[in-house]
Amino acid sequence: MGEAEKYKYDVAISFLSRDEPLALELHARLSQQLDVFLYSKKQEEIAGTDGLEAFRSVFRHKARLLVVLFRDGWGETPWTRIEQTAITERVLADGWNCLFFVMLERRATPPKWLPETHIRFSLEDYGIEQAVGAIKARLQELGGRLKATDVLQQAKLVEQRAAFFAERERLFNSHEGVNAVRQEVRAIYEHIGRRMVDIAASTRVKSHVGADENCCVVTNGRISLRVSWQPRALNRLDNSPLRVEEFNSRIMLPNKRGYYLKKPAKLSEVLYNPELSVDWGWCWVKQLRANEYLSSTEVADEAVSRFLHLFDRVASGKLGPPNFLDED
Repeated sequence: MGEAEKYKYDVAISFLSRDEPLALELHARLSQQLDVFLYSKKQEEIAGTDGLEAFRSVFRHKARLLVVLFRDGWGETPWTRIEQTAITERVLADGWNCLFFVMLERRATPPKWLPETHIRFSLEDYGIEQAVGAIKARLQELGGRLKATDVLQQAKLVEQRAAFFAERERLFNSHEGVNAVRQEVRAIYEHIGRRMVDIAASTRVKSHVGADENCCVVTNGRISLRVSWQPRALNRLDNSPLRVEEFNSRIMLPNKRGYYLKKPAKLSEVLYNPELSVDWGWCWVKQLRANEYLSSTEVADEAVSRFLHLFDRVASGKLGPPNFLDED
């Protein structure tokens, strides 16, 4: 078999589900000149086969260059665990040049098997444009060739993106869009409630959970977490983040009567902006993390994780007595 026929794909991209929008952007930019394997774009090729073996085969044998979009947690999910095993087998057999390792966050800890001498591309430092250029350059070093740009295909992609962004603009300024996001918010509240019930049934971490249309509160009487969403207007989604707030005190559940002698002081706040993805549908973007999209389930799980972290800080003595705001 000649070198040109050895690989079915020029590039295969491995990523966590939350980074699919970034992977899709890379796919769109690279696929104009390269054959790129991306699971969400190749489902028809995997359908009807052993999915795990198909994944393994792509990363072990069928792609010239392996691109990993890395953040903490990669290699720990079922799919990325399979891909990681295939990738490590491949680099041991063919050398490290076949791996292009993209660090999505500076603070992330690379896997122990990755040598410190192996170059790691920092997306935060260089951005997606330079990532695309660096991937093409590495591929050419490995003997790969860039195809001439198909201007008709490029025009179709441009047309599709233009139609998507026009639809996004329409939904972000409509009752329809606001109502769609409101449904996602309800799903977050419901998922938090189910998670806390499961936790209480299996551990000694107990809590009270309450929700209405505007917010969801989790509290154990000592610490609290509140998730809330309010659109900017009945037909506007811009500047309408979902808020996840932590309190070192009890706060009241929605629809419960009562009053505060002193207003609880907030420990921290995280904001998630609603977003529309061409492949995901409605999702969320954590502020200051433009390349990281989260499903409503993932946002709910992050909120529950924050409450558990508060619980642990109290149990370990790292969080002091309840705090309140002084009021005039």
